[in-house]
Amino acid sequence: MPIIIILASGVPSLAQAPNQAAEEKPPIKKLAENVYQIGNIIVDGKKKEISFGGWVNMSEGIVELLACAPGGKTHESVLVFDVEPFHFQIALLLMGLECGGGLKYQGDPATPKGDPVDIFVKWTDPGNSKTVSVRGEDLVYDIPKKHAMKRTHWIFAGSRVIDGVFAAQAEKSLVTTYHDPNTILDNPLPTGADDTVYEANRAVVPPVGTKVLVTIKPYEKIRGSREHR
Repeated sequence: MPIIIILASGVPSLAQAPNQAAEEKPPIKKLAENVYQIGNIIVDGKKKEISFGGWVNMSEGIVELLACAPGGKTHESVLVFDVEPFHFQIALLLMGLECGGGLKYQGDPATPKGDPVDIFVKWTDPGNSKTVSVRGEDLVYDIPKKHAMKRTHWIFAGSRVIDGVFAAQAEKSLVTTYHDPNTILDNPLPTGADDTVYEANRAVVPPVGTKVLVTIKPYEKIRGSREHR
């Protein structure tokens, strides 16, 4: 569906959009046919992807998030996405994705519900100036299994509104490895119920402060893997 049709319906009418009483209506700028900008996020309807910048926050240590927004849980997040959580959720909705929630508390063993997405992260190697591109999962290390996080997808669970406040905007949580009803994208794997499983993947993550480009697309099943939707 072209993005212009989605926009014509009005952001407040989109299912499970953040409460407009709690957040300002996001500025949406048309850049080209089916290409829009919302805050720092580019929404490309033709390519069916959103993209934005960020940086490496942690290169080692236990993590509960793949990414937070500036001012979020930087003591346990591999990346910082340079976006507003409110804009992030709206951008995913503008892509035609649906969020489903499904979690009641942090560490809930239930599987989050919603449409699946792929996360890709790209940066320039500071040592040889070559471009490196990996999946989001590759930046996370599974401690018990002694290898990178299983390649999977991430679930657009969507954050919730509590007493008129969009929880992700308050907590700045964007993509969690440890289940959290206040995040926007969550881990679909059973390991999401354990906050001791994951750490930053030192073998892959570049130095702290490295600038990254993030691209998120609707999920495409990975050959040879099981789907967890």
